[in-house]
Amino acid sequence: MPTTETSLLGLRTARTSAHRNQGPSSTAAIWRRWGAIAIAVAILPGCVNTRFRTGDPLFAFVAADEPRAAALARDMLTAGGNAADAAAAMALMMTATLPSRVGFGGGGVCVTFDAAKRENRTLDFLPRGAGTAAVPAFLRGVYALQGTMGKLRWEQVAVQAEQAAYRNPAVSRAFAQDLAAHGNRLDADARRILMPGGQPPAEGTPLAQTDAGNLLSQVRRLGVGPIYNGSFSGPVAQALGIDPAALRGYQPAWRGTVSVPQKPYDLQFADLPEAGAGQAIAAAWKAGEDAPAAQRVARALQALGTGGGAEAPAAGFTVVDGNENAVSCAFTLGAPFGTGRMVPGTGMLGAVPVTSAGFGAPALLTNVIVGRTLFGGTGVANPGDGRNAGPAALLAAALPAVLGETQAPAIHAGRPADIPGRVSLVTCQRNTENLSKACQASGDPRAPGVGYVVEIAPPDFGL
Repeated sequence: MPTTETSLLGLRTARTSAHRNQGPSSTAAIWRRWGAIAIAVAILPGCVNTRFRTGDPLFAFVAADEPRAAALARDMLTAGGNAADAAAAMALMMTATLPSRVGFGGGGVCVTFDAAKRENRTLDFLPRGAGTAAVPAFLRGVYALQGTMGKLRWEQVAVQAEQAAYRNPAVSRAFAQDLAAHGNRLDADARRILMPGGQPPAEGTPLAQTDAGNLLSQVRRLGVGPIYNGSFSGPVAQALGIDPAALRGYQPAWRGTVSVPQKPYDLQFADLPEAGAGQAIAAAWKAGEDAPAAQRVARALQALGTGGGAEAPAAGFTVVDGNENAVSCAFTLGAPFGTGRMVPGTGMLGAVPVTSAGFGAPALLTNVIVGRTLFGGTGVANPGDGRNAGPAALLAAALPAVLGETQAPAIHAGRPADIPGRVSLVTCQRNTENLSKACQASGDPRAPGVGYVVEIAPPDFGL
């Protein structure tokens, strides 16, 4: 059933898609600092974002695979942060709440839209490597995202994940399922932390991750430099069996996107060299252009090529702020819990190098002329899903959203069970007369995911 939350200030209520996890610890300190007043409203019905009309509140939208990460993003947005701040906070939070799929030793890919600059870009920080363990890319990637596009201080973005790691966060449903199915991959150090007592903890069990909290504390205070060039770099490289020079020299890559015109908007996919990336997704999208609407998804998936083999499991989210900036990201460790080997004293699991981008597929629908976002989505693979599961999940949702302007909850409700993966969505319907848009946010119930629509009011709103 939907849940209702009220902030400590008594000014915010939220109804979200069904899940059994509560949001992160209070962010009252951030609220006091920024003096923001906000109301997060139900995902049903969708809210109108009236960016092109004056005197109206703005709305932001969040959808994610992990409920507590989504709740933190909501609070970042109401505290004055933008899409990049919310995305970075969500990513860091997932290292504490879903470390089976998102971690310091792994990496990911994001598609971003800077509305002020009218610019779409891909942020590539995939976990790659020539040996059995990947070069840790996650922290450099998240740091680059927030430092390039964010508004808040890095400390504000990182502090909630640090506190979550220390404060015995309850094991989520998705994390409990991953532990039960794949906990046997963990080495002794990882089992000591993630499976105390030798058995996978059940959903709702408190689980402190002190080593990860210590690492996040360093990252919050000093940035990511100590991991790559400082006191942590030597032990990390030795424990993972990677070249210290590769760790010191690692940098994420900013590049363009693969664009498919959907006039007056353009659909943006990630530009990556790996198989299953934006070029393949764009080709699959175009493959069914002449097919009847009912056959578009099947034609696109046939062109993409699915089934056979297995993609790395992943987690993802999408966020669109009130000023039309947007970020969609997918993260992976290359396998459930990566290599299963933990760097002692850090909470960092090594990642298996990825050779395919089929684990996850972020996308945005934007108009660079007016600086507007109309769709955001990220498809990701589950353990055991076949080839291109992430892109398949994205295409199956994006086609009806973009071409038919079908809203996110209806897409999730009508999605065939045989389409692999899961997808987080922000979808909008346009009003061409007054230029407003009605949007909804929905996490995939298979995750179980969650979506928020957040009304953001200025400090002098009059309450």
